[in-house]
Amino acid sequence: MNAHIIDTRIITANTGRPHSLVGSPSHRSVGANRRPVHAVARQPESVYRRRRLVVGTLAAFLVVTGGLVVNEFVVGDSDGTASAAVAGPPTARVTVTAQPGDTLWSIAQEHRGPVNANDYVDRLISLNGGPSIQAGQAIVLP
Repeated sequence: MNAHIIDTRIITANTGRPHSLVGSPSHRSVGANRRPVHAVARQPESVYRRRRLVVGTLAAFLVVTGGLVVNEFVVGDSDGTASAAVAGPPTARVTVTAQPGDTLWSIAQEHRGPVNANDYVDRLISLNGGPSIQAGQAIVLP
């Protein structure tokens, strides 16, 4: 004969200790000091859906932000994308000859096109070894 053992204890609200219902006179009437703890009511399904949506959105935001941070560290402060690099022979640099009174700023204003003037001047400085130029010097244009 198979015997099944059933746990007949409940946790009382004020003591937090197990209280046996079997063999106890208190199983008939629960006194003021011995309130049974009831299970918490289950939340509606809409609450769980809303929680999942919030957690999913937060997780997606963190993944995208993490990807952008990793990309910034990997790519760094480059002037172009990796797909902009084309294999092949290097192109000849375009140069202009500095005239008396020319500055990198005036050369940038004349040759920059739609590029921001500050960015163009920075590029001129890096290509020509510094901010100072002399009349007759060949200025490499970006």
